[in-house]
Amino acid sequence: MIDTKTSKVFRGIAILMVIASHYAGWMYTESFNESLRVWISTWGIYGVDIFFLLSGYGLVKSYQKSGINKGFVIKRIMNSYVPYILIAGFLAVLDKHIDSFGALVKLLIGYDYWFMCVLFALYIMFMLFYRFGGRAKEILLTLGVIGFSYWLYNKPEFQDFWFLSNGAFLLGVYGATLESKLGDKLKSAIIKSNLAFISFAVMVICAFWHVFGGALAAHLCASIMFALMTMGLCVQFKGEGFVLPTIGTYSLYVYLVHTRLFWKFVAYKESWSYFKGAVIAGLITLAFAVVLGFLIEFCLGKVTNFLIGKKK
Repeated sequence: MIDTKTSKVFRGIAILMVIASHYAGWMYTESFNESLRVWISTWGIYGVDIFFLLSGYGLVKSYQKSGINKGFVIKRIMNSYVPYILIAGFLAVLDKHIDSFGALVKLLIGYDYWFMCVLFALYIMFMLFYRFGGRAKEILLTLGVIGFSYWLYNKPEFQDFWFLSNGAFLLGVYGATLESKLGDKLKSAIIKSNLAFISFAVMVICAFWHVFGGALAAHLCASIMFALMTMGLCVQFKGEGFVLPTIGTYSLYVYLVHTRLFWKFVAYKESWSYFKGAVIAGLITLAFAVVLGFLIEFCLGKVTNFLIGKKK
């Protein structure tokens, strides 16, 4: 239903939305329309919706091929956690941020990179419940994600975006699960029902709901509708091209380095406007992340194959 290249295309779109959102939030300049800046700064949450939707879908598809075995766990660690530790750890050491045991723990769990922290938690729950949950695995995962989200909601130090996208992860899980049972019937139903258009329409209604009150409920509804819209688009449009799939392939690296490079090229270039600095920083970030990601994944790929005993 969602092939690999289409997934990469949408991951590429998602990380560009996240970068644009952060850049807009950091750009304080009278030359940039304030309403436009505020609107763009909201894109990040929807970019995370795409990531979590595709992550949930991809985990189930991988599980259906091999189950939760040694190779499954090692690949998840090598594809997400190790790159995070390498880059975030290097930056933390460079900035001398690991000055206590608490700081080390925060680094290890991804606390300062909230997306990584929540993603790790979702991965762990998925592997535990799908390994030991038996026939109740989907129900246990759903309850686990809801409970985890509720815990985040009740922690005043965590902002809303820590849990708003978790529902998208479950949608991805259930989408892949239903696909395995219904096959092409599900794909046909999604296309014939115009799921993408209907979800977009409901999302617009949620925006008005937000204006007239009920902000949290409106945000949750909009997040779910956007995830459904994304699923509909992924089914209807096949991924093509080179640029977006490449950016999507190395989106994790873009996420991990974009903050550092933005401030490097904006804060220290006083002659540049924020907008000019953002454009230059963005282009350099994409190029640097692709090269860095290629080199790291080439090396980690060798290690992964060795650990799972795979020969090429």
